[in-house]
Amino acid sequence: MNHLLSISAAADGYAAHVGELGRRYAAAAERGGFDAIVAGSGVLEYRFADDQAHPFVASAHFLQWVPLLEHPHSAVVFRPGQRPLLVVYQPEDYWYQPPPLPAEDFAREFELRVIRKPGEMAAQLPAGTSRLALLGPEAQWQGLAPEAARNPPAVVNVLHYHRATKTAWELACMRQAAAMAAPGHRAAEAAFHEGGSEYDILAAFLAACRQTEPELPYGAIVALNEHGATLHYQHRDRAPRARQDNHSLLIDAGCSVNGYASDITRSHAGHDGEFARMIADMDQLQQQLCAAVRPGLSFAVLHRQAHLGIATLLERWGLVRMAPEDMVRAGVSTAFFPHGLGHLLGLQVHDVGGHMADATGAALQAPDDFPRLRFLRPLEAGQVVTIEPGIYFIDPLLRELRAGPAGARVDWGRVEALGRYGGIRIEDDILVTTGEPENLSRPWLEVPSIRGMPPHDCAPFLR
Repeated sequence: MNHLLSISAAADGYAAHVGELGRRYAAAAERGGFDAIVAGSGVLEYRFADDQAHPFVASAHFLQWVPLLEHPHSAVVFRPGQRPLLVVYQPEDYWYQPPPLPAEDFAREFELRVIRKPGEMAAQLPAGTSRLALLGPEAQWQGLAPEAARNPPAVVNVLHYHRATKTAWELACMRQAAAMAAPGHRAAEAAFHEGGSEYDILAAFLAACRQTEPELPYGAIVALNEHGATLHYQHRDRAPRARQDNHSLLIDAGCSVNGYASDITRSHAGHDGEFARMIADMDQLQQQLCAAVRPGLSFAVLHRQAHLGIATLLERWGLVRMAPEDMVRAGVSTAFFPHGLGHLLGLQVHDVGGHMADATGAALQAPDDFPRLRFLRPLEAGQVVTIEPGIYFIDPLLRELRAGPAGARVDWGRVEALGRYGGIRIEDDILVTTGEPENLSRPWLEVPSIRGMPPHDCAPFLR
């Protein structure tokens, strides 16, 4: 399939996707003892004492049914054995342009009803049943169906557990999200080598991928030099530096298509030399970890393999004089690699269900040596996970390491000299299959140009 084409309902399995959601919702309704489940999109939230709203972000439960990203006060009503009802709020407004209705080839999967005022939603909720579950932000349901359950765990657990497995429709969206981010990453790298500031580099990324900041699935991380040591660095320095003073760039940025995210990180050296070779070594390790993804493998085991690989690099580079296994055992590798190897990816960047043992909501136990991993489940075909090993020079973690028993094994002169680079992280989005994994992001970054991208992520869905 050509992932550069607009995503269409017929070509990319949207009808099958809706059918699969119907099976999941039927199972959730049976487990929770409900006759109907309503997935709401949410409401606009306004700034304090102001008439301007925060950017609207639709509930993931609603978006999984129907990718209407700009439609507050809307909902999908599901009753087992019946065609799902799509209630779309489309006000008659001359202050703001109302969002359009879904295109016909998508809308045909639902019974479609349009409401003009939020209060009209009450008449669309199933009547004659007290066994009703309402999903999504509770603000949407204030004053409506007081007897209904709000986000009941028995329902939410089933939906969150199965959301880890993607349908063909969801994968089409995620492949395109990765493809859309690729020209942005190339433009960001070019802006970096031209001496651009963090602000300039972000502007280059947005222009090349043709998305605005609110449309991105998360706030892009654009970190020059020592800023790369802050894992979720959030600022954008405006002042450009002299080209020779731009030592490194860490950019963590993705795009969104119909609500589905890509999440891609690359590190770049400003000049040839030691740090550039370190990035090449990390890239090789990252690709080995990506290739190791197989169904049945515990992600915690893969995370531990990543630590062993990080420790091997620290020894190879002469930064730590210890056997790699001893580094991992003593926690030395954690001082340089303090985050998890990756997470589930989908409608949310850190998608739900990563700690669930099954659809009942039972939780998996994190290993004692890595208690804060985002993903603990065994890998399964259909999951999309990120693989993002890194090495960083983070002052408070290094001070703690220096004061400990392993501190004497570290070449502190070289570590301090590397501090000006901040760190290295390489990240790709990986689809687990029944055999070789599919890298959704790397192929697009290895081609010189991407042409023919759709101008807007949800344009083909709307009319």
